[in-house]
Amino acid sequence: MLRDYEFIRNNQDMMRVDSNGITHCMLVMGTDLPDGVLINSEGSSYGRYTAILPNAREFVGGRIREMADEIIKDGTSQTENGVWVINWDEISWRFGSAVTSNNGVGELLYAELLERDEVDQCIATEDDIEMIYHLEHCPRCQSGGIGGFMSLFSLMGCNLEDVHLCHADEDHDLATVVELNQNTLTKQGKQDWSDVLSAKVERIYTGYYGLQIGLSGCEADRLRDFSFMLAGQCSCKDYYMWVRQDETEQAQNDSHTGMEM
Repeated sequence: MLRDYEFIRNNQDMMRVDSNGITHCMLVMGTDLPDGVLINSEGSSYGRYTAILPNAREFVGGRIREMADEIIKDGTSQTENGVWVINWDEISWRFGSAVTSNNGVGELLYAELLERDEVDQCIATEDDIEMIYHLEHCPRCQSGGIGGFMSLFSLMGCNLEDVHLCHADEDHDLATVVELNQNTLTKQGKQDWSDVLSAKVERIYTGYYGLQIGLSGCEADRLRDFSFMLAGQCSCKDYYMWVRQDETEQAQNDSHTGMEM
C-alpha cells in the first residue's frame, strides 16, 4: 500500500481523525480473502497508516446483514403499498458508515437486499435504494393481488406476451410489447425505467388493442416511451443499454427497421 492508488485518492476525504479523536479508515478486502487492510492515508494517495483486520469479511458480512435486517423491518412495517425508498445519506447517518451506490458497502448491501425473501424488486440509483416488498410481509398493505398493490415488475414475473401498457386515466399512443419478463431489462434499464416498473397495476383486461394492462403512479408519456423502446423505436445505443440480449439477438436487432441510428 506504499504506492499511489487511484481508489485511495478518490476516498481521501473519508479518512480522517474527527473531533472526538476517532480515526475513520477505509477497509480494503481482496476477492474471497478472509482478512482486510485498514488504511488511513491522511490526505495522501497511498496507505500512510495501515493495519491488518483479521476476519474482516466475516465482520463486514455480519454488519451488512444487520443493516439489511433493519431496513427491511422498517420498510415492511411502515409501507402502505409495498413500496419503500431510502436514500444513501440516511443509511450512512443511521449506521455510521459511508454507504453510497458505488462504494463497496453500498454494493454489498444492495446484493444482500436482492437475496431477501421479503424483497420482490430492488433498484439502486445514484441517490437511493428503491424496493418493492412482497405484500404478505407488509401488515399495513391490503391482502395482496391487484386488489391490494401489484407493480408492473411483479406482474412481469408471469412472462407477459403481446401486451399493451396503458395509463389508467390518460390516453396515449400504444405499442405492442411482444415479450416482457423480469429478465428483459439490463441493470441500467431497471434503474432508468424504475418509475415505470414501480407503476401500480390497476386492471388487466381485453381492450380494443388486445390484452391491455392499466397502470397508475407513472406518467403516461413514460409508459408510451417504455413500450415504444421495447418495440425498437429508439436508438440502437439506448436499446442495447436497456434491453438484455445475446449475440444472436443483437445481430437481429442491428437490422431492425424500426430502430434509429
